[in-house]
Amino acid sequence: MIKGIFCHYLPLYKDINGSYCSTTMTNDLFARYLEVCDELTVATRVYNLNTTAEKAHQEVLNLPAVKILEFPNLSNPKIFLTQYLKHKKRLAENMRDKNLIFVRGGVIAVMAAGIALKMNKPYFAEAAGYAWDEYWNYSLLGKFLAPIMELNSRKVIKNAAFVLYVTEKWLQAKYPTNGISEFASDVVLNEIDEDALKNRLVKIQNMSAQNQIVFGTTGGIGNKAKGQHFFIQAMDRLRDEFNIRYELTGGGNDEFLKAQAQKYNLTDKVIFNGELTHEEVFKWLDSIDVYIQPSMQEGLSRAVVEALSRACPVIASSTGGNPELVNSNCIFKRGDVNDLVRVIKNFMAEDLKLQAEQNFNHAKNYQANKLDERRRKFFKRYRDFVTGGNS
Repeated sequence: MIKGIFCHYLPLYKDINGSYCSTTMTNDLFARYLEVCDELTVATRVYNLNTTAEKAHQEVLNLPAVKILEFPNLSNPKIFLTQYLKHKKRLAENMRDKNLIFVRGGVIAVMAAGIALKMNKPYFAEAAGYAWDEYWNYSLLGKFLAPIMELNSRKVIKNAAFVLYVTEKWLQAKYPTNGISEFASDVVLNEIDEDALKNRLVKIQNMSAQNQIVFGTTGGIGNKAKGQHFFIQAMDRLRDEFNIRYELTGGGNDEFLKAQAQKYNLTDKVIFNGELTHEEVFKWLDSIDVYIQPSMQEGLSRAVVEALSRACPVIASSTGGNPELVNSNCIFKRGDVNDLVRVIKNFMAEDLKLQAEQNFNHAKNYQANKLDERRRKFFKRYRDFVTGGNS
């Protein structure tokens, strides 16, 4: 039996029935790893919910071959100082009998990579984001952690036996490796619906009859690094030219963004939709006019790719892999509200039908069948490297 372990720092949730759930760490995600191992342990943060997964709009993780190794929030200074060594020992004990080791971002991944090197076990790293931005733009504590996590992330990628990058060029330049590398987005797009483009073109045709333009962003609303407040500030500057409604989907503490909307007298224009399931997100994307990704940090944005697949016109910040996804005239300098305003003005004067067609066609490069085949071959190459081809 081939045993694998997946070490990450994105949280899973446990609902009141004891079911693990998430909108990102799903059955579809872990099915990839189960193609090369018979059993997979997932080592990550776990938070408890006081409701059911369904009511929290989370997808239940219920693959029998997936086991969860729970960790607390090790980014909390008190927990880190008092419990780090205990949890490092737990992780090492769980890694001893594992054949395949997958690490992907955060404290637990860094911990696992160091343990793997000491055990002389070749590990597989997934480069999905820029650590400096992820921490620096998150909080005051994050600014302290940013240089530490950046240095550790560079070491993790450099020393990995295999590295899978989610970007084609950007992360490769940030995090070079001595190992074998490949690139494949971690975005999951199943069959692309050709009707999405037809419906979008009709929607754009009818925009002139609307008295309002609906922009939207999906992502954690409690995370300032997602940059929604930059767009709210831009709305204030554009109010004399455009009647904009801004819809936000995603969970988290909404106090900061609601305060921003109130500050600029936009409370009736900024709408909070809460957490949506993956399926609900696609329906929501069809309802908006323009998708905006104003984030301060990204790897390769799943949200942007999903918007492209629904033929949404898209504006995005210059961070991460966004310039690989969106036309240069739709990119603004991250964190620069003046540049965002400039791009929006130019964007609204352009042919949105052409934007929709280009975006829809580009999204086809991220269809699951294409990416899965590339990823599958690379995973099997790692497995055969570890097992000598005896699987």
